[in-house]
Amino acid sequence: MQITFWGVRGSYPVPGAATVRYGGQTSCVEARSAKGDCLIVDAGTGLRALGNKLMREATGPQRYDVLLSHVHWDHIQGLPFFSPAYVPGTRIAVHALLTAADELQQVIGGITRHEFFPMPLEAAPAQFDFHQVEPGVEFDLGPFHITPIALNHPFGSVGYRIDCDGSSWAYVADTAPFDQVIHKQHFLSGPEPLSADDKVSLLAMREALLRKLEAVDTVVYDTHFLPEEYAKFPHYGHSTPDQALDICREAKVKRLVLYHHAPSHSDEMMDKIAADYLAKGAAIGIEVLTSFEGMTLPIGPEAEADAKREPERTNPGIGPA
Repeated sequence: MQITFWGVRGSYPVPGAATVRYGGQTSCVEARSAKGDCLIVDAGTGLRALGNKLMREATGPQRYDVLLSHVHWDHIQGLPFFSPAYVPGTRIAVHALLTAADELQQVIGGITRHEFFPMPLEAAPAQFDFHQVEPGVEFDLGPFHITPIALNHPFGSVGYRIDCDGSSWAYVADTAPFDQVIHKQHFLSGPEPLSADDKVSLLAMREALLRKLEAVDTVVYDTHFLPEEYAKFPHYGHSTPDQALDICREAKVKRLVLYHHAPSHSDEMMDKIAADYLAKGAAIGIEVLTSFEGMTLPIGPEAEADAKREPERTNPGIGPA
């Protein structure tokens, strides 16, 4: 199995001169099995370029499975620009958290209303199917075994452990840490004191995440904020690289990939973050990589053999210098 990053930013896209090397598109990762089966995780603006690649590869209408972490804009905005959606006979299965799925068709359809977009969702030639996922309820999509994991984010978010070809990786975005703020089904205007029930809920969520991450080969984690930034915005529902390292250390994960970069982090700032946390990870036995658009990583035994190699780039113009 291997994964490729098509969008690595959070909140909103920021392509431009300041983000040339790491990229400015929002959340989208492609997983491929050894036999070439495709699974898409999140549908941010990075989905557009992935869709164009899939169109070049396709010999006819295909089925595509898309796992959504949640329905904030930076995770769904690429769907109207996904080229296969305009191919008759194509089926696109969208899988989302139970709390959002009952409104998912309305949510996705809302961004393609005629006031905002030239073609409404129901008029797209492809057939869209919407499926509920629930934390702890596992399911299979072709050769991929999917384990949804509850995360701590406004209105809810779900991560995924994905097993295939005897290897595994986990996608943990978006989430806040599990000790300071709890995100329920509303947006907190700021930190609030944690009740005893809140503390129990957060501890249970953290323990469940640790259990699901055990023996995972690679974890892609929301590391949107630096510690000093998180202190200003703890209610936004995002984590820091230090918090991600703590989780990976306890779960005995060997490789962490920093992901969901803040839109304000320029290439130069990302270079410093990458270097600082590569060193911090090495000190506790965790390989820390920093995602960029076009980065392709092997997952599993082949990853260990290639650990000292620079990650492959699907776009040679993108990536750290």
